[in-house]
Amino acid sequence: MFFSRRLSILVVLGFLSSVSFSQTRQCDSDAYLEQEISTNPRRLEILKEIELHTQDFVHLNASSRSTNIVTIPVVVHVVYKNDNENISKERILSQIDALNADFRRLNSNKTNTWTQAADTQIEFCLAIQDPYGMSTDGITRTKTTVSSFNSASDGVKYSYSGGKDAWPRDAYLNIWVCDVSGSILGYAQLPGGTPEKDGIVIDYASFGTTDDVLPPFNLGRTTTHEVGHWLNLRHIWGASDCSTDDYVDDTPKANRPHYNCEYGASSCGAKNMIENYMDYSDDACMSLFTAGQKSRMQALFAVNGFRYPILSSKGCIQPDGTVQSSCQDFKVELTFDNYPTETSWSLINAAGNIIFASPKYTTSIKGKTETTTRCLDAGCYTFNIYDTYKDGICCKYGQGKVRLINGDSIIFEGGSFGAGTSFNFCIESPQEVDATCEDHIMNGSETGIDCGGTHCPACPTCSDNIQNGTETGVDCGGSACDPCETETDDNESVTIPGAYFESGWDQWTGGYDTKRYQGNFAFEGDYALQIQDNSGLGSTITSPIYDLHGFSSVGISFAFYPNSLESGESFALLYFDGTQWHTVKTYKSGQDFHNGTFYEATLILTGAEYTFATNSKFAFECIASTNADQVYIDKIEITGNPTTAENRITTNGYYIGEVPDIEIQLFPNPAQDHCIIQCAEEIENIHIYNATGQEVIRYENIFSDKQNVITANFDPGIFVVFIEIDGKMYHKKLIIQ
Repeated sequence: MFFSRRLSILVVLGFLSSVSFSQTRQCDSDAYLEQEISTNPRRLEILKEIELHTQDFVHLNASSRSTNIVTIPVVVHVVYKNDNENISKERILSQIDALNADFRRLNSNKTNTWTQAADTQIEFCLAIQDPYGMSTDGITRTKTTVSSFNSASDGVKYSYSGGKDAWPRDAYLNIWVCDVSGSILGYAQLPGGTPEKDGIVIDYASFGTTDDVLPPFNLGRTTTHEVGHWLNLRHIWGASDCSTDDYVDDTPKANRPHYNCEYGASSCGAKNMIENYMDYSDDACMSLFTAGQKSRMQALFAVNGFRYPILSSKGCIQPDGTVQSSCQDFKVELTFDNYPTETSWSLINAAGNIIFASPKYTTSIKGKTETTTRCLDAGCYTFNIYDTYKDGICCKYGQGKVRLINGDSIIFEGGSFGAGTSFNFCIESPQEVDATCEDHIMNGSETGIDCGGTHCPACPTCSDNIQNGTETGVDCGGSACDPCETETDDNESVTIPGAYFESGWDQWTGGYDTKRYQGNFAFEGDYALQIQDNSGLGSTITSPIYDLHGFSSVGISFAFYPNSLESGESFALLYFDGTQWHTVKTYKSGQDFHNGTFYEATLILTGAEYTFATNSKFAFECIASTNADQVYIDKIEITGNPTTAENRITTNGYYIGEVPDIEIQLFPNPAQDHCIIQCAEEIENIHIYNATGQEVIRYENIFSDKQNVITANFDPGIFVVFIEIDGKMYHKKLIIQ
């Protein structure tokens, strides 16, 4: 049942058609995908790209595949209008347990009827760290005035339409639980769709396995089914005929979905696999994924797979040094003036971290009020609000205002502030509650998270001869202990782990005018961070906290690629010394750099100029005019007491062009002894040049869609690959390690 690698539009769309039945179970994922394709032609191309990668993985020798367990952090967004829809945490935990049982083939109803049934080696955990590095229970709850949601509008995925905004898809599986309109039980976005819509939606009545979930959809298999779609599985009946397929070799063809428990059903000359999670059978009859389906899902987590970045998620890792007390509801209630797009805001904690910030407002509705809610821990915070026109939001052009509400109390209200204003406030600790020593919250008499006090085990100390807590060495480093000697030896150079962004954000964070970029403007590998426009914090990427205490000097080096910045427009490197931010260097277009060229820069900060603290940070801010003005930041490396004592900037002096308008893949990239160059079209010739412009190898008259390039004799470095297709030359970058 292998499906050709050269997917056609006709065949892909064939998977989207479905036959209408009167039975209860209905999944709206096919219709959802069809709608995506109709509104975005590029969506079909992305599907084809993912399928090419999937088929390459499926046909790898089994011994070449990773045997590691994939763990996916989950956030459950409960969007409810009434108490019945506001499902309990117990139900949510029961659903996570059901997912783990189904995907690991630990379900109690498994049988040996189908020998191809498989453990997918995929597990799920309810997130304990949120996108801002704070502790969480992996559940958000949003009270809505919307009676029900549907896949056509996808309103449950946006706060402005009564739903809840997604957490980053590169780090979490988003599950929205709500009242889904009509008889639809759920729907999913297949890999490759719009980032803020990435995830699955489940009707609250069929979510979980507790006693209040009614048969026949009470064993959590609706969620298992939709997660299967999220992991690139299709319905096993294809397009409801015997000529199309689900891309899986070991699932028998079928000409329709199966309902209830149609054991013994057959079609297309074979017994149908009605027990498969990707059919429409009742929960009690579903019991398996196959080995072929496992391969399709695992392909997403291989190098260059669409969901590969989630392997670097910290969603299931307890935040280092975070002390979470019982938090309190905090609201930002913003009423727009006549120009909503000029307004932005952010909330910063005492350590200088952005806890959360506004989206980039696009509404044109004057006087509209939007409310953002967050549960804040006890501590002190700074609220910043900005207006790009520098006239505030009241009162010349409308009657806008912002209110900060802590619990039931308004702690700040105003709208007349010019270019911007700040408000400092503190949230007191709530009344103590009983400690459980296992709830990931510091409460009761605890002196740390689930430790200390009269009931829990002792907390880690700086004198117990064990590396624990936030320590970076035995009884040293971290947020509680003295710095380790290796971090502060006199003038000894210390290299701090760098940020290359190949597997994620590498703990950096960004505003709404930033993103993790994939393409030719990355200096090393395939990924960089993109900053653009002039939106203040919205155009800023910020590093994690570095312990720079004890160094006499600190060096930071980075690569960058500027695109379309007009003369005089710039970007800046900033440094936070534990108390305040400093502008270290502003790079101006036409003076320090020119567009369309890769640069490498190194700056040295000395102790005479700056304070090096245990909670130091760096940031890059774009200071341009529009979203078309972009800077791509890559290969960030930080060194304590660097041996190089001078500031410098150099250029690699070549431009490798825009991203090709046809798909060309280089893998592996970075490469060592070989690299495969593959394209959907026939490749005619290949020429490879090193960074100095010298041709190192060529392949002529190939006339194939794939070429294996031997790179064992190449020196490590950056190379430019010229690929000729149908008389037109394309450029790609190749890294040799």
